Amino acid sequence: MIDIDAKIDEALPEYKNALQAEKETYARIHETTKAVLAEVGIETKNKALIRLLEATGLAGYDSSNGRIYLLPDLIDRSLDTAAKTFAGDEGPNTLGIGGIPPFLYRESGEYPLPASYDELDHLVKLIGENLDVVRFLSQPVKVHKGDPLQCNQIMDQLNNCVKVTCSAYMNSDDAVKWFAGRDEWHDSICGVKSPLICMDNMMDALIRSARVGNNLRLTTMPLAGRTAPQTPEACIIITHAEVLFMLAVAQTVNPGILCVFGGMPCTTKPDGDLAYSHDGMNLLNVAVARLNMWVTGIPSVQSGGSTGEKTPSVQALSDGKRGRQELCDFGVHNARHCFGVLDNLNFFSEDAFWYDCQAQREYLAFHKGAMELKPLYLPEDNQAFDVIQRVASRDYHVDYHTTANLSVFDDWARTIIDQGFLPEKTTD
Repeated sequence: MIDIDAKIDEALPEYKNALQAEKETYARIHETTKAVLAEVGIETKNKALIRLLEATGLAGYDSSNGRIYLLPDLIDRSLDTAAKTFAGDEGPNTLGIGGIPPFLYRESGEYPLPASYDELDHLVKLIGENLDVVRFLSQPVKVHKGDPLQCNQIMDQLNNCVKVTCSAYMNSDDAVKWFAGRDEWHDSICGVKSPLICMDNMMDALIRSARVGNNLRLTTMPLAGRTAPQTPEACIIITHAEVLFMLAVAQTVNPGILCVFGGMPCTTKPDGDLAYSHDGMNLLNVAVARLNMWVTGIPSVQSGGSTGEKTPSVQALSDGKRGRQELCDFGVHNARHCFGVLDNLNFFSEDAFWYDCQAQREYLAFHKGAMELKPLYLPEDNQAFDVIQRVASRDYHVDYHTTANLSVFDDWARTIIDQGFLPEKTTD
């Protein structure tokens, strides 16, 4: 964990008050999150999970509403035991590919199709030629009816980068154990879906992977205005709660295991689609990274730096460059979905990947040395806890906090632009 107090002392005088206020906001978010886990709880019917957590003496299950509640002491204990770094951790602004887009982008072809094994092998070799900027990678595209372990074995030809799998989709314990003890591999598992609901079969996979000692990336993807409140602070709290719940499970099973924070909240448009090109998408994930870098001390992997464009167009390249600038200028820990991903993560494009890598090299050549610490001006929401209680009870469909509306994120982005931290957009 960085010494944020020292960093604030070294910041420009005009930023110090805002940075101190931001630090206090993250501390408050963390405490509110612990209150959510203790008082709102997580929905589950997984009996093994319930027994595991209740055996700690710091959790209790209410069968009348199907929710389990975790005391703050369990969260504190889990954070104390969790690893704070990992082999290959290069610190802030380590960019990679993630998300396993379902389709490979092709200029020709009437229907979108996943990749073949040969195409995956080609892409992995292409990525291997660009490891100066691509520092970690999960499977870059889904393989049609592909075996997950075979896909990972294709990825295993890459050295000098962290590789990410998902053992939950593997068919045997032997496949899960293939990654045990291998520092360069992380197992990405999403065991909680928003809002605050266990995917009980995925929690079984998380427990199984923790028992064999795999490095874990604990992922969740709340959608602001859809499955989470629309304000940045409340969306961050739900993200934080879902990942800290999974972390508590993993640390109970295997204290000291690596648990990378993979909560990646997303902005959404009124039609329900992701708003992946929106500045708020990148700023939201920067805030989650800072929450972990400044408060919890556990490494994080965030989303952003990509585009909602459907083709590898000039606009797609511009979106990616702008998003990566936001992520890097404000200092995320790791960022995924950065290179070559189109259409709100649905397609991976070889052309887009190449252009994105070139753009990132240009950015790094221009920005040499450490970035100055700049405030994020995260907007506050004093109603966050109350709204999350309603979200968890499913009584939220007409609440202004949970109607898909980017206005709060528009205002936040405008604040950042007005501070001169981002250029004005020149295209729509």
